[in-house]
Amino acid sequence: MSPTRILSATVCDAWVDYNGHMGDYAYGIVFSNAATAYMDRIGINAGYRAETAATLYTLDSRIGFLRECHAGEALHVDLVVLAADAKRLHLFMRLSNAANDELALCEQLLMHVSRADGLPRSAPLPGPSLEQVMADLKAHRDIERAPWLNRRVGLSRG
Repeated sequence: MSPTRILSATVCDAWVDYNGHMGDYAYGIVFSNAATAYMDRIGINAGYRAETAATLYTLDSRIGFLRECHAGEALHVDLVVLAADAKRLHLFMRLSNAANDELALCEQLLMHVSRADGLPRSAPLPGPSLEQVMADLKAHRDIERAPWLNRRVGLSRG
């Protein structure tokens, strides 16, 4: 199997910073939009959020910056579900350009949260959403994991 192509976008002028390329914040926007697109895929969409007062919260996120992106450049994000349980999803996303040059990587941990009683509390994913997540997890299980996932943030010694 292959990763799920979850988002296509174009670098807009507002994402370009004082260095003349996409600012680090804009990579965050792209990956956040990709996570939202995945939410739509699994049924945690605007209608669901309005009706249930539940959504996915980002518990942790890490971005690795590999190459610059420039205004007008076509981008796409491929997503792999690394792990999941009844409430949480561990996602890996790869940002590439039209030539399939790898531009950035993102790892996210998301949790389904209900605010129905006024306070955010973890809650099980609805059945159809969990079924789609588990189907994606199964479809992605044989995809080779990026070595980047095993790296920690920090300075190397030596």
